Amino acid sequence: MPNHIDMHRHLGGSIPAEFVWEVICDYKLTHLASSLQDVVAAMTFQIGEPYGFHRFLDKFKILNNIPWTPELIDLSIQAVCNELQHEQIDYCWMDFSVNKYTQYLNIPKQEIVIYIYELFHKYRPGQVGLVLSLKYESPWVQQIEYANLITDKDVAKCLIGIDLVGDEAEFDTEFYATLLPQWREHGKMVRAHVAESQRAENARDAIEYLQVTNIAHGLKLLEHPDMIDLVLNRRITFDLGITSNYLSGVCVDEDTHPISKMLELGFDVTYGTDDPVQCSTNIQTEYALLKYWFGITDSQLDKMTKIAARNSQQYDPRLTHLIF
Repeated sequence: MPNHIDMHRHLGGSIPAEFVWEVICDYKLTHLASSLQDVVAAMTFQIGEPYGFHRFLDKFKILNNIPWTPELIDLSIQAVCNELQHEQIDYCWMDFSVNKYTQYLNIPKQEIVIYIYELFHKYRPGQVGLVLSLKYESPWVQQIEYANLITDKDVAKCLIGIDLVGDEAEFDTEFYATLLPQWREHGKMVRAHVAESQRAENARDAIEYLQVTNIAHGLKLLEHPDMIDLVLNRRITFDLGITSNYLSGVCVDEDTHPISKMLELGFDVTYGTDDPVQCSTNIQTEYALLKYWFGITDSQLDKMTKIAARNSQQYDPRLTHLIF
């Protein structure tokens, strides 16, 4: 691989369980967990534990109960950057939301975004592109406030794009059609987690009405062959996370994952870890799954890496070090 590029990674899914346990001990938050094993059990899937989408979302609850301070945000991002270095990741797109911070920090949302950007620039300069997440299940008023942050020129400089994440059952085409145009006008990447746990038509709506540039997962789209031409004509990029597709219950066994079919059809596809802590994975594992489990060829893997590098450089003008 000329580069290790992770195109689908979430900040909340990258904070190590060991760090969370240290916080619990230091801040005497034993009501959240009484041991590291408890934290690991709360954040990851255990052997024999049933898979499922809402069970997957529950793995993030413990993070929402941490009383986040600027110091803790700093330490958590430092821990995440250490993991990126350990995985030898040259560059990644990092989704993050400010929801869990705003309930504890009495500072403007703009300052939180800028602070997080500055921390990544401090610990991993030029190697992380920040993507602001809007959670489907969050109140609409709150989502509108977050989406409008792009109008702040200082915030706009910190972000490469926006992503719709969370419980896809709350996806509403008309609502998001009012929020995303300003992001496209600013030349930002626009992505949605759709056709993952819910109907394939969500992907059609995201492409046609929201005019997304990228789709996270989107596996159910292949259930409708009439959508294939739409994808190819719009050159939509699909940012996948193989392990997470199984843990979330979207895929049941090897034969149910459409990655090979997507590549055969000529889809633009990238891969990533999604939530490496919850999924107990890393970028090398995802690469190995593609190559040795699904039989993805070296030329296909090389093409996926080139697409990742192209997309990264398109939305992050700081990049000069990725090899095509």
